[in-house]
Amino acid sequence: MPEARVFILYTGGTIGMGHLDPAIPHSPLVPKSWEELQHFMPSIQPNGYFPLTKGIEFEYHSFDEVMDSSQFNTGHWKMMAEEIEKRYDDFDGFIIIHGTDTMAYTASGLSFMFENLAKPVVLTGSQLPISHSRTDAVNNLSNAIHVAAAKAFDLDLIPEVCVCFNDKLLRGNRSTKASTNDFDGFISPNYQPLAELEEKIKIRKEYVLNQPTGNFLTQTELNINVIEIGLFPGMRPDLLRKLVIDDEVDGLILKTYGSGNAPCSDEFVSVLRKAHDNGTHIMFISQCLQGGVEMGKYNASSPFQNLGIISGGDMTPEAALAKMMFVLGLRKSYSETRFMLQQNLVGERSI
Repeated sequence: MPEARVFILYTGGTIGMGHLDPAIPHSPLVPKSWEELQHFMPSIQPNGYFPLTKGIEFEYHSFDEVMDSSQFNTGHWKMMAEEIEKRYDDFDGFIIIHGTDTMAYTASGLSFMFENLAKPVVLTGSQLPISHSRTDAVNNLSNAIHVAAAKAFDLDLIPEVCVCFNDKLLRGNRSTKASTNDFDGFISPNYQPLAELEEKIKIRKEYVLNQPTGNFLTQTELNINVIEIGLFPGMRPDLLRKLVIDDEVDGLILKTYGSGNAPCSDEFVSVLRKAHDNGTHIMFISQCLQGGVEMGKYNASSPFQNLGIISGGDMTPEAALAKMMFVLGLRKSYSETRFMLQQNLVGERSI
């Protein structure tokens, strides 16, 4: 019997990129196959360190078309969720190799789609291709294996969707991409890392979700009739009206200033009132990385408290968007939907 069984799903991303024309060093980078990628990771081969020394058994699956994650949509989230659902009972942990551009969106989406998740689902990738002489890919993937195969290393189990990058393990729905070139590409601005993977691995159990007691389920129906808009000085309310005064817009997320401040002009307020009256759920989140929305803290947010605006607290934009799609996809009553949007469902918010 293996010490641990780990399923690795390869979807594409920088980690597996190579030049479109190998003979031209500056030709565009395109995703290569899993067979080409794993050649650079001897430790996962049958006679490598992880299987031979630690007794870890791997199974691999690749998207039929691996791609840059900027091309992903919610249908790809569903594909990932279904691949894990099919194998959930047979593996101890799961790794999704993913591009960095939308990794935080996928991690947030999956965190809501998986109910009663009792095993680690770890998203990882890299800033440089695995074939590069200074790649961060090998370290990131190795760390992800330690988390996914926790029992083989006598580590505490982390029953969450996580992002593993640059020796840190972040809650997936608390993560956001912060750099295009720094190896420390992801941050968790409003929540502590779940683990630090330095010379010694330190699992911070006080920040990890409790082990669930119910049966594992997936809910993959999302409502994508949602838009997210950032406020800016000089924004024309009439243009916002054209976007949101539409029966097809079920959810509107506004990235407001500071702790939830927005223009208080009659025209701007009337646009939001009309959208709310049309049945659109409106959520305020903050443009600031740290902190979050506190409705009524400043007078500039008080006019919106009577409009049924939902506070997104300290959620990241990625988590707010995924949560809105997920909750609306449940097709509950208006009041139930509002209630769920304000709750902390899977550790995505603190305030």
